Amino acid sequence: MSQLISVELVKKGVALVTMQRPERRNALSIALLTELMNTIKQLEASPFEGSRVRVVILRGAGPVFCAGMDLAEATQADKVSESARRIAGALHLLRYSPLVTIAAVHGGAYAGGAGMVAACDMAVGSSDVQIAFPEARRGLLPALISEVLKSKVREGDLRELFLVGTPIDAMRAQQIGLLQRVVDPAQLLDAAVTMADGVLAGGPLTIIDTKRLLEELYEGSGTHGAIDASDQAIEDHLRARNSAEAVEGLRAFLEKRNPSWMND
Repeated sequence: MSQLISVELVKKGVALVTMQRPERRNALSIALLTELMNTIKQLEASPFEGSRVRVVILRGAGPVFCAGMDLAEATQADKVSESARRIAGALHLLRYSPLVTIAAVHGGAYAGGAGMVAACDMAVGSSDVQIAFPEARRGLLPALISEVLKSKVREGDLRELFLVGTPIDAMRAQQIGLLQRVVDPAQLLDAAVTMADGVLAGGPLTIIDTKRLLEELYEGSGTHGAIDASDQAIEDHLRARNSAEAVEGLRAFLEKRNPSWMND
């Protein structure tokens, strides 16, 4: 369907959506996020290859699932706001789509990439996966992803993830709720499809209503409240991204050096 997002019907009712930017570790560029959102909306609205899709399995091409926000793009002042809005929009769509979303995570998921994992209804990870939130080391706030993570991870664990920033392995990710299953890398897609089979066994409208029930259960205000919270997250994120620390942290990353505050 596009050069940055591919779609394959792996079985009736289940679409495999793959982020196709392996040369940049599937970094979340504006273009990739736009195509991802358009793809999911199309799958929601109409049949794909003659099948009404009910489950989307999200994965990344290449050695890692997703490296997070495109930091090179994030240094371009004219793209900062649009990038933030696209990330927030993709997270919201993955979480609140009537489709059931399953992340199939391999290699690594970092920052916004790990946020994509948390935004999905469920996640299966390969045993070799690494997950990390290095935003503070770049001078950034994890504001955009905090909304989806708070419903998956306990407060103390989330504080460790955000404040310490050290990568965690698959077993730790499962322990704290970021992954629901951990499997051998060769079994990753099969495990995600098996999970999708369980969803397909439920009534289509009942599954949609169950997702809404869970939204109300964990958020109280439903999707409207989530949209308001997303707007606030965008504001917080943009404030941090335009800070001096963000400028220095991103420049240091691109220049492959330590940011200045590590030399103090």
